[in-house]
Amino acid sequence: MPVLIVSRVSIKDAEAMASYMEAAPETVAAYGGNYLARTPQIEVLEGAADYDRMVVVEFPDRTRALAWYESEEYRDLRQSRWNAAEAHIVVIPTEQ
Repeated sequence: MPVLIVSRVSIKDAEAMASYMEAAPETVAAYGGNYLARTPQIEVLEGAADYDRMVVVEFPDRTRALAWYESEEYRDLRQSRWNAAEAHIVVIPTEQ
């Protein structure tokens, strides 16, 4: 069953985050992931947006999503993102 990784991101260092955003798609694609949304253009319908950006990535299944997140390829990038931004990241199964 496909899953979504949904990230709310608050950027602390725009330059470092730009480098991360340039490099991350290759690692996502290597695990069968596909970006559905990756934008600062957020329209809030309820509540307050206390973040700068939303990212939604679809993976074929939970196993591949977690394999990507824990992969050696992504490890260094993840550390870069930790330095560049604060994020809240969840895995959500899709309904089929």
